[in-house]
Amino acid sequence: MRSTLSARPDHRALTRRIALLCHAIRWSALLWAVWATAMTLVVFASPDRVAEHYGRFFKVDLTNLPTSGYALALLIIVLDVALAWLVVVFIWRLFGHYLRADIFSHAAVDEMWRCGWAGVAAVVGDILARPALAYALTQHLSSSQRHHFWTDPNDLLHLMVALFVVAVAFIFRAGVEIADENRQIV
Repeated sequence: MRSTLSARPDHRALTRRIALLCHAIRWSALLWAVWATAMTLVVFASPDRVAEHYGRFFKVDLTNLPTSGYALALLIIVLDVALAWLVVVFIWRLFGHYLRADIFSHAAVDEMWRCGWAGVAAVVGDILARPALAYALTQHLSSSQRHHFWTDPNDLLHLMVALFVVAVAFIFRAGVEIADENRQIV
């Protein structure tokens, strides 16, 4: 059973204490997404920039990057960035709940759960995008020059943080359900 606003305890005092932090998190997430998107668009503004940037990264000559490779790489990177934006959307919405004093509710917990799973999807998407991007950009090269996969220790850190958010959402959901049951008893 979903709790109603009138059945929830008043969390305005808590909201006042965390309001600045909520705003900082929301705006930081948005700033990060805009910044990351802008940096990506600068690299992907032209096939020549992509060839120069990833040629340095892969330590291969990508000056003859075919248009199809560039187009496929652009599609892959746009999908990867879109997953990152999804996380930002859920962060914005979650902390919006908190700013409205809607803290320990089913709606807030559901938003936290969505945020965590969006984070997992973004990390997995990023890990999968890398070999796909490498394939798209180096498929025209000889097999000895092709790059297929790279990862980073921060991938595990980001996955751990996203799963932590999912776990906290499950714990909060149990707490909200217990509170709902207690309200019905009283």
